[in-house]
Amino acid sequence: MAGRILIALLASMSLFARETTPDSRLRHSTEAFEDLMKTPDKGIPQDLLDKSQCVVIVPDLVKGAFLVGGKYGRGFASCRRGKDWSSPAAVRIEGGSFGLQLGGSSTDLVMLVMNQKGMERLLSDKFTIGGEAAAAAGPVGRQAAAMTDAQLHAEILTYSRSRGLFAGLSLEGSTLRPDSSENRKLYGRGVTNRQIIEVGVPTPGPARGFVAMLNRYSHEAGETETEASNRPAPEPPSKQLSQPGGRATLGENQIHFATGKFDIPSGAEAVLSDVAKAMKDNPNWTVRIEGFTDNVGSKSFNKKLSQDRANSVMNWLIDHGVNKNRLSAKGYGESRPVADNDSEDGRAQNRRVEILRTEV
Repeated sequence: MAGRILIALLASMSLFARETTPDSRLRHSTEAFEDLMKTPDKGIPQDLLDKSQCVVIVPDLVKGAFLVGGKYGRGFASCRRGKDWSSPAAVRIEGGSFGLQLGGSSTDLVMLVMNQKGMERLLSDKFTIGGEAAAAAGPVGRQAAAMTDAQLHAEILTYSRSRGLFAGLSLEGSTLRPDSSENRKLYGRGVTNRQIIEVGVPTPGPARGFVAMLNRYSHEAGETETEASNRPAPEPPSKQLSQPGGRATLGENQIHFATGKFDIPSGAEAVLSDVAKAMKDNPNWTVRIEGFTDNVGSKSFNKKLSQDRANSVMNWLIDHGVNKNRLSAKGYGESRPVADNDSEDGRAQNRRVEILRTEV
């Protein structure tokens, strides 16, 4: 009886999962990881991410219970290939628990696979978390100095951000396995997780943003202090705009828009404050704010996204005291790339906003 209840529960969870396609699930996976990494006191320590062999991201892991509990989720795994990350391999996680419980939640789950042994388990047909593979809750914050013995010896470190009635997350007894049907949808053919991760397959368009995000967090952190100190500081926008026709590219000042996003990125306040101050100090200046995207997504989507990015910057300046009559905004979509869209770093450079001083 309990088994039938559990099967019915897991089936109902799958029906209520937010994502219905690999494209949307990849987008939600990217958002979940970025949101976790943007939380300094509760995010994944950078040194642990740098040491990990693979990352597994399951957005909206559905968890519900009525006497019998269960977990169900679909997501993606990516492993290191040289200095970059592999194309994503689809996975699913399933599990159940028994006991008196009532409630439900949706959890964004991230797992770091820390060694080669854990990676081999990830590439197997199925393995049980906490059984065949030792798992532990990962430490949070900027550093991993507070790791316990259990964490140090774990093959998998888990991180989660929960919403709903459950507090915390236990993966003991859950199984992780390849999701062959999702791989077929994403890659257009039958391909195994081992082929994707070990052999390597071209990254399909919908997955480029996901891989670019992982590469960005790894490459930015991989710069040594000496390299950072020797890198020339970019000119502030106020200096770039000092002459009519001057153009300031905000991407060069560490304003990076996430794939598919138009909200002002964290860390942009100082750069935009410099623009706002320059506009107030020079009341004759007028500027056009131009938005751009990479080539991920359709042209119509990117055209709207680029306009939204330009509008976001314009509205920020208005909210910080710049007269709206001195500002205009226009989106150009993917039509003016400044770097090669065939590379992850190139696409990151193309997700930008430029400010052009327009008065004669």
